[in-house]
Amino acid sequence: MEKKMLKKSKFEITMYVISGLLAVYTVYMLYSTITYLTSYFSQYGSSLSSNFGTAIGYILTQCLVYLVYAILTFAAAKIYHEVRKANPDNYLSEAESKAILRAKEAKKAAKAEAKVVKEEAKAEEVSEEPKDEAAEDVKEETSEEDAKEAEEK
Repeated sequence: MEKKMLKKSKFEITMYVISGLLAVYTVYMLYSTITYLTSYFSQYGSSLSSNFGTAIGYILTQCLVYLVYAILTFAAAKIYHEVRKANPDNYLSEAESKAILRAKEAKKAAKAEAKVVKEEAKAEEVSEEPKDEAAEDVKEETSEEDAKEAEEK
């Protein structure tokens, strides 16, 4: 029995992307907050470690909201995915899944063929380069000799 393929959902993908962006923003806010607190405490001759309780409270206030949003968005996307799996209408038909598999195989074959053509072209370039270098050396020697002859005249 073939494994049925679930259709892709733009909403689900969007939710995962938003979750990732919120996670990245959480890390940015964490860095920004720690940098701010370090400069703030050093301005008053104190250190971050001596005011650790205050610093943790401020860091959590600034960063925790975005972390919770990221987790909730990810959970919503995961729940949506599981709910979609329960509905048989969200799966591809056999013809559609076979067409997708054929397209993937054709794409792999085209990549392999392009790679072979590229390697052949590269091999031809390598074999042609020494001929070109020899021709350039002859041209340089000829032009140097012509310049010397012109100076003598």
